[in-house]
Amino acid sequence: MKKRSVSRFTKPTVKKSGAAEGWHGGADAEINLYARSLQKAALSLARALESQPGTRTPWDVCPIIWLYRQALELQLKALVGEGSNFLKSKTDPISLYRSHSLRWLAQVVCQVIKTVGWESDFACEGVSNLTEFNSLVNEVESLEPVSRAVHFANASGYGSVTQTFQKIDALEFARKLDALLELLEVTADALAATWEQRAEVAVDGDLGGGNNFGPTIH
Repeated sequence: MKKRSVSRFTKPTVKKSGAAEGWHGGADAEINLYARSLQKAALSLARALESQPGTRTPWDVCPIIWLYRQALELQLKALVGEGSNFLKSKTDPISLYRSHSLRWLAQVVCQVIKTVGWESDFACEGVSNLTEFNSLVNEVESLEPVSRAVHFANASGYGSVTQTFQKIDALEFARKLDALLELLEVTADALAATWEQRAEVAVDGDLGGGNNFGPTIH
């Protein structure tokens, strides 16, 4: 597959809409900074691990996976929080806050992207469509280290879990997740900007019908 830049979405500087009523209680900036810190720490660990191939154990990649998983959950929730405005039935903030299911969050993200008609723009390295997006998110969820460790302890076939982690290229995994996380972040910003523009147009009395989302994409 031909590699693409992270996203075709712009990344406007906007005040997040509905912050006080959001799942994060208005802490959108803090959530974003926390997600970036997790991502930065995961990348640093990936680079350190790949620089010492001779000392690596199958489980050494687990902290990298866990950190990226936490960052992914936060960025998915941020996008759902902004995109929920466009859905006929808004996502319940309490359910969004409490859920840790990446698969469920990805399903809602797909609903949002389809609703606003951004399927062709929602792409980055490793993700050219919503099917590949779901596949990557499902892969990250399936690699959840704690669940894998528990299953490994009860498994009769020794080595099944360790082999799964052993074959993961830490830097390749980091590259894919970095691209996905940036895609989610800029898409959430684009959704916030679009909703704000719609609100401004509505105030002016010029709101038209349909999904006129074009201005935030180039």
